[in-house]
Amino acid sequence: MSLEDKIVKVKKIEEGLERSEASFVVDYQGLKVAELTEFRKMLRSKGAEFVVVKNTLASRAVGGTDLEEAGKFFCGCTGIVFVDHDPLASAKILKDFVLDHPQLVLKGGILEGEILEGDKIKALGDLPSREILLSQLLTLIQSPLRRVLGVLSSPMGNLIFLLTSILERKGGSSMVKTPAAVEKKDEKSDKTKVKVDKKEKVIKAIEGMNILELSELIKGLEDRFGVQAAAPQVISQVAPSGEKKEEEKTEFDAVLNEIGSKKIQVIKEVRKLTSLGLKEAKDLVEQAPKPIKQGVSKEEAQKIKETLEAVGAKVELK
Repeated sequence: MSLEDKIVKVKKIEEGLERSEASFVVDYQGLKVAELTEFRKMLRSKGAEFVVVKNTLASRAVGGTDLEEAGKFFCGCTGIVFVDHDPLASAKILKDFVLDHPQLVLKGGILEGEILEGDKIKALGDLPSREILLSQLLTLIQSPLRRVLGVLSSPMGNLIFLLTSILERKGGSSMVKTPAAVEKKDEKSDKTKVKVDKKEKVIKAIEGMNILELSELIKGLEDRFGVQAAAPQVISQVAPSGEKKEEEKTEFDAVLNEIGSKKIQVIKEVRKLTSLGLKEAKDLVEQAPKPIKQGVSKEEAQKIKETLEAVGAKVELK
């Protein structure tokens, strides 16, 4: 391989890692050609790409970067799964495929800049969606208030402390401060401001967490407060006649029906909303009518609709 070819391949790996919401490194030794073809097809159906790489070139791609630690995964027969969006779907495929094909080894990966060991990828494949995790978190915070208040003298301050300890495991500075780090003020207005700041820090911290961190936060709250997170449920109501009312719809599809006259702006917004690559976003827009996202909450679907309609597109919620 010429030097120019090596440079091109290293650049491609770098770009794949930068654009991907998640990247999973596997050892595919022992898989037959037909099995690899099936593996690639399953991943493509979820918007992911499997690429075989040379270990020396992959190591060079992460060398001297924040992802340098991932270099330990580049040994043996190495392939990288680049996931532009929905890491859960690809992680589930990996977990299920390994069950039927134990020759495939999950070495590790990267999720939103965080280095994951192989067992973390399996754990990721078992998690529910981000929306469900957030619902569980809210339920956990709201439901057992009497029990939590019996344990805490300052619930919000302790929650900030717990968020801090989880986020600091990633290294670097935390987005939130411990209660002791918040300067106390005597004036009533200053105390109110501190309380507002605490709430805002909690919201920002939760907003910035990836799927695994949300799961760890829920587990941390369960352990700290002795409570149990319950999966969100849709409660059906009984009509006066005794017949059950139809359950409220909780999942929606945001479908791009028309792109309008501002095609480039629509493509840009689609990339922001979905984390798709340029080519994938362009293909999606040009194939309208086409779903932008499926099975999302009403709030997220409405946000997609408002964002795209602001640049001239037409979006339908189903």
